[in-house]
Amino acid sequence: MIARIENQQWTYQRMVDELPLESRYEIRNYELLEMASPKPKHQRILSNVNRILESFILPQKSGKIFFAPLDVMFDVGNVVQPDIIFISTNQKDIVGEVASRAYPICWLKLYQKGSIARDYIEKRNDYERFGVKEYWIIDSMNESIWVYVLNENQKYDLFSNAEFGETAKSKLLAGFELKHDVIFEE
Repeated sequence: MIARIENQQWTYQRMVDELPLESRYEIRNYELLEMASPKPKHQRILSNVNRILESFILPQKSGKIFFAPLDVMFDVGNVVQPDIIFISTNQKDIVGEVASRAYPICWLKLYQKGSIARDYIEKRNDYERFGVKEYWIIDSMNESIWVYVLNENQKYDLFSNAEFGETAKSKLLAGFELKHDVIFEE
């Protein structure tokens, strides 16, 4: 569940100054959004994804994996905390002590109850607008995986999706895939 906080303008600096460190807040168009803690199913899926992603990324030394809460600042009035962030080796300089200040190649967001409009519409539009090259949504409620990739017009196209028994694939991480049955296993 995502709660919108008051009707004031929030910036990244204000969030850092006034809210607890390691908090679960995002800012969208200068509006503060409080995010609920992930549930056990969410954590289990995240663990499954991480295991597969690490086994793909680490041997190739192609980048680093980060997890929420990690603030990613598009600009002072738009800050997000994706569940998993892949930063390629050639982008390693975008991660500082406090926040990533640029646009990682790939983001993965686990949808949970109450965030459907935020994840499928608002975040998808924001990530598209700020040039995130690949955006994955893992929908824990409907047990589906959606992979969006920016086209030449800087708009998202659905590149891959997976439901029961299928496999979702990455365009940008050649050879990386998530098998539905492995991601959603108990």
